[in-house]
Amino acid sequence: MIEKDNRPVNLNLLTISLPIIGVTSILHRISGLAVFFSFPLIVWVFSISLKSENSFSMLSGLFQSSFLFKAITFLILVGFSYHLLAGFKKLISDAFGVGETLESGRVLSWLVIGSTCLMALFYLIYLF
Repeated sequence: MIEKDNRPVNLNLLTISLPIIGVTSILHRISGLAVFFSFPLIVWVFSISLKSENSFSMLSGLFQSSFLFKAITFLILVGFSYHLLAGFKKLISDAFGVGETLESGRVLSWLVIGSTCLMALFYLIYLF
């Protein structure tokens, strides 16, 4: 017979204190979903840019004048960059065992977040 588990269950995600490794794992999944759903938009913009010289000029003018277009481009670039860096961290951990201990995993997680922040700063300077 299976015994009933009497441990308390906390389902409020706002009160759970996740370690940085867990935060980066969840953000990696969220950024992957965002990259997946932004892919049709990226393909559509590329197809417009390659259609003709006039459509490229129109798109270039839109990029220069529209803050919303720049902001969407910035968010896509940051999401893709984070997903790429966190994916490399995961691959290195799986293939070579780097980051399997708690301390090294914490250091790599902070390295991924810091690198993403630096890349986001570069994107801000370049785009705006």
